[in-house]
Amino acid sequence: MSSSKPPISDRLIWLRKPARLVVCESVFSPKCDPRIVDAEWDRLRSLDSHLTDGPCWHVSAVSRNGHGGATIHVFETTYRVAAVRTTGIETGFVGLGVKGIAHWRGMWLIGRRATACATYADHWEFAPGGSVEPGEDPAIGIERELIEECAVGALSRPRPIALLFDSVVRNWEIVLEIEIASPPDAPPNWEYSTLRMIDGFDIPAPRSPCTASMIEVAKRINLARQPRL
Repeated sequence: MSSSKPPISDRLIWLRKPARLVVCESVFSPKCDPRIVDAEWDRLRSLDSHLTDGPCWHVSAVSRNGHGGATIHVFETTYRVAAVRTTGIETGFVGLGVKGIAHWRGMWLIGRRATACATYADHWEFAPGGSVEPGEDPAIGIERELIEECAVGALSRPRPIALLFDSVVRNWEIVLEIEIASPPDAPPNWEYSTLRMIDGFDIPAPRSPCTASMIEVAKRINLARQPRL
């Protein structure tokens, strides 16, 4: 029997208020032997000095709450459990990230990910983006990423717009609108090779798969900012 429920890769939840995180008391345990994770992490670190471990959230469930928001159930774990998935080790990890749709005077900020990135290397996407760190408000987190990755500041507190699922990297992403103070100059660190402001939504190829959903979110932001007659 077929189901009318869309596949999880098609999930996009519009937010009228911030998503609510419900923290599970226990710690997430990977499906595989933790010793395998540790050994592979050590190997990856020997190949790429940019990799750093640290606390992050594993998402166990996501649901609409019926009040213009969503509830995200999370367990605390470490980034290495996510990183080793890129080499084919199945840990069962589903991450939680933040993505910004940053704009300035009707133009949109995009970036080309560096060749050294573990995922979507050399792909274009809306910038910035990153992981949600335990104990950090996602709006504060995306402001931090904006400064670290793009070296520009926000004019006001970022506003949550949507929650989407990236089925390629298996991450839930909280998407926030950010009005920036000025266009960026050269990328301040290694994560983006190029930063660019564009007029419209013609993002160059190759672009990350979830960018199509991000474009729809940006279009809604653009429509809301148009003057009403």
